[in-house]
Formats: sequence, C-alpha cells, structure tokens
Amino acid sequence: MQEPLAVSPGQAAVAATPRSMRILTESIGADLEQFSGSNSHVVKQIRLLAINALIEAARAGDAGKGFAVVANEVQRLAQNAGDIARQFEENVLGRIQTGKAMAEGLVRDMEGIRLTDLSLTLVQFIVRNLFERTADVRWWATDSALWEALEAPDAAKFAHAAERLGVINRFYTVYIDLVMTDLKGRVVASANPRYQRNLKDHNLASEPWFQAARQCGSGDDYIVDDVKKSSLHENRDVLVYATGIRSGGRSDGDLLGTLGVYFDWQAQGQAIVEKEANLPPHMVDKTDVMLLDGTLRVIASSKPERLYTHFPLQAKGAPKGSYYDGNGNIIAFARTLGYEDYDGLGWYGVIVQQVEDEADIRSRLGIRP
Repeated sequence: MQEPLAVSPGQAAVAATPRSMRILTESIGADLEQFSGSNSHVVKQIRLLAINALIEAARAGDAGKGFAVVANEVQRLAQNAGDIARQFEENVLGRIQTGKAMAEGLVRDMEGIRLTDLSLTLVQFIVRNLFERTADVRWWATDSALWEALEAPDAAKFAHAAERLGVINRFYTVYIDLVMTDLKGRVVASANPRYQRNLKDHNLASEPWFQAARQCGSGDDYIVDDVKKSSLHENRDVLVYATGIRSGGRSDGDLLGTLGVYFDWQAQGQAIVEKEANLPPHMVDKTDVMLLDGTLRVIASSKPERLYTHFPLQAKGAPKGSYYDGNGNIIAFARTLGYEDYDGLGWYGVIVQQVEDEADIRSRLGIRP
C-alpha cells in the first residue's frame, strides 16, 4: 500500500509514488535555485554598497578612516558570502540536478517494471492453467467409452460415450462442452445437455480444430485453435483443445475420430483481466488489462470493446518492457515464457495505464507551476 506524502495543513494527501516523489524533488530543486539566485543578487548589492562606502570614506579623509574599516569588513563578508554561494551552486545545486535526473529514471523504471512484472504474472497465470488443458484432452481421448463407440458404432454406445463426457464436464467447470466426432467430422457424442440437440449429427469437417486434430501423428499430440466465438454454444468465446481418438486408447492406435474440449474462455479469460490484476481502486478506471494472442489480437480485455481488435504493440522484438505512447499512457508488456512443454502460443500480457496527472499532483502539494 502506498503511504501518503506529508503535506502542509489544508493540502490534500498525495500518494508516495515515483512520479510524486520526482515532482517533489524538482520543486525542492527549483526553490533552491531561486534561493541561490536571490542570494547571489544580495551579495552583489552588498559589494556595491561596500565599494561606494569606501569611495565616500576616501573623500572624507581622516574623518572617514573609521568608516573605511567598516566598509572593508563589509566587503570581506560580501566576498565570503559570494564564495559560499558559488560553493552552494557547485555542490548542492549540482547534486539536485543529478537527483532530478535519477528521479526521472526511477519514474520510468519503477512505473514500467511494476507493470511489466504484473503483465508477465497475468499471462503466465493463464498459460499455466491452459497447460493442464493439453493434458486433459489427451487423457480423456483414451477413455474406453469413446474409442469403443467409434470402433463399433451404435446408438447405445454413443449414448454411453455422451454420458461419460457429461460426467467429466460436470467436474471440470472450466469447459463449456466436450465434443466427439467420427473421422468425417460428424458429432456423435457431446457432454453438455444444453447444447446436445443443436450438436447432434452436426458436421464439423470445416472446423479448423477438427482438421488439425485429424493430422495429429499420435495420441501424444494435440492442437489448439484460436480464441473465438462458437456459434454452436450461444456465441460464447471459447478456446478448443483437440486430439485424435485412437483404437484401443493407444497412442499409436489407428485414428477413429476426434475429441474437442471447449474451454470457457469467456469466463476464464475475463476473470484474469478483471480480477487477477488486483489494481488499487483509484487506478481501475485508468487501466486496461489485456491478453493478446501471437498475432497481437486482443483476446481478453478489461475494456470489452477492445475484444478481437488488433493492438499496435511496439515490442520491437523484446520479450518484455514498457514505453510511453505520447497520449499520457504507459504501456507495459510481457510475452509468455510458456510452461513445461506448452509454449504458450506466443501470447502477451499487456497493461495500458494512464499516468498520474502531474498538474494535479502539484496542486495537491501546493506547488505553483
């Protein structure tokens, strides 16, 4: 939790952020520069007075000798004050300038690093979740109820396969549906009663996931489709993992059909960007948390209007980092590291956050422009 900076009575509390600390440092530097300039001006005036006093003392002759002693002392003190002012400018103001440059660097680093780390955490969180889906689909494809129904097709066996898929689906609520097809793409069993009537005998031969699953070389292989809406499931956003169903449930068995598991991306993806970021309440409206696929297409966003649009991420080949977009926002990003043998599909976590209003910070600190 950010502690507020101490302020004078009557001023609003200001969160101790890198940007507010930089502004405070800059204001101290500006005040010291003004003080130094005023002090140098006073020293110059004292020197002029001392010189004028010496001139007048000389004109007064013997009567002015005592006054000349005072004038010389004033001039000496003015010289000392001038030396102190120069030393102050060289040392203190020089350090203040260095501090300002360091504070600016800290703003860039701390704002960027904090959000970049959060971006990586979010994308890794979902990628680790999806790694388990790759195991699920390959495991369930070996269920005897599935391959036995495809080896000796009849209505009773397909009904039993659907029942078995339904049991799995009830305990794995992250899925909308589990769908089994024959080699021609015809749906012969599915898990969710809500969609079974719509899916029965429906042909999925044109579906990319079915075509790719048919190309799997063994039961150890799987495919992942793109995040998109499923017209067969009330246009909900889904992510399909699929593999082949093989004879005897063996990884090297003859291909009999396919199994596609429909991950409920609409619920799970939105939960990541809306809840897992755990932003401070005052920053929620100023921040957009997103997940991008490998083509930089927005597949989840805390601002739903961005969904399925292209985000112009300026990664420049870097796996992670941050930059300012010139419109008052900082953009932090991180490409997934993958998990175990799952490469994460090149997904990105991205955070777009409106930076703090510096004019507002100055106002609350009582700093005049």
